[in-house]
Amino acid sequence: MVQGGTSVTKRMFAVVIAGFLAITGMAAPKAGADSILIAFSSSHCPPCELMKPTLAELEQSGIPVRHVDVQVEPQLVARFGVRQTPTFVIVSAGKEVTRLVGVQSAQNLRAALAIDPSGPLIPTRSTTTTQGGLNTPQTRLAILDPASGGSPEQLVSATQAPRGSEPMPSLSLADAVERARAATVRLRVHDAQGYGAGTGTIIDTHGDEALVLTCGHLFRENQGKGKIEVDLFVGGRTMTVPGQVIDFDADARDIALVSIKPGFAVQPVQVIGSDQLVRNGQPAFSFGCDRGNDPSRRDTRITGINKYNQHLGVSNLEIAGAPIDGRSGGGLFDATGRLVGVCNSADYKEDVGIYAGPGNVHWQLERIGMLELLESTPPSNDQNQPPPARLASQGTAAGQVQATAALAQPSAILPNSNQEVIVIIRDKANPAGNPQVMTLQSPTAELLHLIQSHAN
Repeated sequence: MVQGGTSVTKRMFAVVIAGFLAITGMAAPKAGADSILIAFSSSHCPPCELMKPTLAELEQSGIPVRHVDVQVEPQLVARFGVRQTPTFVIVSAGKEVTRLVGVQSAQNLRAALAIDPSGPLIPTRSTTTTQGGLNTPQTRLAILDPASGGSPEQLVSATQAPRGSEPMPSLSLADAVERARAATVRLRVHDAQGYGAGTGTIIDTHGDEALVLTCGHLFRENQGKGKIEVDLFVGGRTMTVPGQVIDFDADARDIALVSIKPGFAVQPVQVIGSDQLVRNGQPAFSFGCDRGNDPSRRDTRITGINKYNQHLGVSNLEIAGAPIDGRSGGGLFDATGRLVGVCNSADYKEDVGIYAGPGNVHWQLERIGMLELLESTPPSNDQNQPPPARLASQGTAAGQVQATAALAQPSAILPNSNQEVIVIIRDKANPAGNPQVMTLQSPTAELLHLIQSHAN
């Protein structure tokens, strides 16, 4: 019923616009007498959300408002040359009268609706063209509140996103954002003091199991042995499943892996390959659960690569904008949706975030023998093609730790200061049960020989 009603509304709007176009040769109507407000918005645009009460107020007062989701109706986006969201276009007699970009007051929108359609035209100064080669439409002068001190031309320029607006993403970027959003989870890690909230990203699946990448300091207090709850966000609902720590480092590298069994199909994101580079200055976006809330997206750029702890040889990324509590462990993604980093900490004085870089992610995967996840494959924009599921064929992720590649190599017999042994003890008759995980620092040669002699 709702879909049918929406379709009818769109058809009625098309008929109204067609009628306006048919009478453009007639005498100009009175100022604002038949104006329609077209509101262009996006589902992941915070300023658009802020405008919803204002638009509802206008509609309740009898003003016709046509809502356009830029991802659903790209033909109208192209027709009106929209470059940012939210954008508000006033149409009268089939022609654009003016447009306002960014968050607006009801007073500003009412003033724009009252503009005389026969007033002087102001060009948008856009250098692009719409579909069919048509120039981006001109617009008339918008009346501003004198107290705002703003220039009218600032409101009609389509060359720069004004404050309170969001650049409209391309369809491929929007797809990358949605894939990253769907793979983002919230973690609640319990210890003797209660629990702390963090964020994680699903990076692989195998059978009924999924692997979540997050930060290691979430498990510093409970040493990975406490209760872990993982929230997945599916179709507007939150589904909670237990999690199990597979491996973690809570110190210099600050990285961890958690295994979950969602009970339904999930799609992982691709991890950036070892042969692919992150560039200083490149745009990126992150997802995180601010103060334990549902995941939210932040757009940013990379401002530094391996700036910190260089003497330790660890990999890290610095981004613009300091994350807040709850985003720890959340993913940083490039424009194709590949995961390039994991949130570790924030510098509020400098307003930057610090993320575990690709090298730390690769290091963590290598520790459990899952480097095949880094096989370089070009990112696909085909929404119908699921990302590859590549947990190793030995079985579950817990089983992977038992078969850590380093222990299968002859060089593992010779201990060094960088080696450690991860031991998992579980009931073979109940492999899905909770295993006991132990980490043995600085193993001796005798211990390594003993493990290798008993390994299958």
